[in-house]
Amino acid sequence: MEHAKTRKKSSIAFTGRHLLSTAHQALMNTRQTVVARLLDVADSTIMHRTKKYPEIMETLAACGVEDFVLRGEKKLPLDQYRWLMTVAMEFARLQLEITSQDESFSA
Repeated sequence: MEHAKTRKKSSIAFTGRHLLSTAHQALMNTRQTVVARLLDVADSTIMHRTKKYPEIMETLAACGVEDFVLRGEKKLPLDQYRWLMTVAMEFARLQLEITSQDESFSA
């Protein structure tokens, strides 16, 4: 029974680290000054607030949040992603066959 708790806890920790990484990436993509101006706080406050991120992200992970969608992103369901990867691999295989046929004709 202890192993089941460990796996669940490690899954939450993994998701929490993923959320934390995504949150930090979003902050890195936007200048600290811009964020501070939007929140109407001092620049130094922004980095101070990020100290709370790990606990917040772990709490969100425990609540079932798995990912964030940032502006300009679109998250695909896993089955759609797998289908797109299958189509891309088939296209790459066909392109490779065409390329190898072209090389055999020119030789």
